[in-house]
Amino acid sequence: MQVVLSDLKVNVGKYIDLAETTDVIITKYGKPAAKIIRFDKEPWYLKKMPEQITSVDQLFGTLPRKF
Repeated sequence: MQVVLSDLKVNVGKYIDLAETTDVIITKYGKPAAKIIRFDKEPWYLKKMPEQITSVDQLFGTLPRKF
């Protein structure tokens, strides 16, 4: 979802709540300037790995998207 910076200033709480479900792109003068993303409460390295890996699909979500 995209939001204009001036609207974000007025309704910051609304967009913080919205960022829990979707990324919020903040635009300034019509161009993307920043992004609000969901905060993961549990660090990626504490997430449980499967005991036995039987398929590659089980590995998705175990490592972060960016290091």
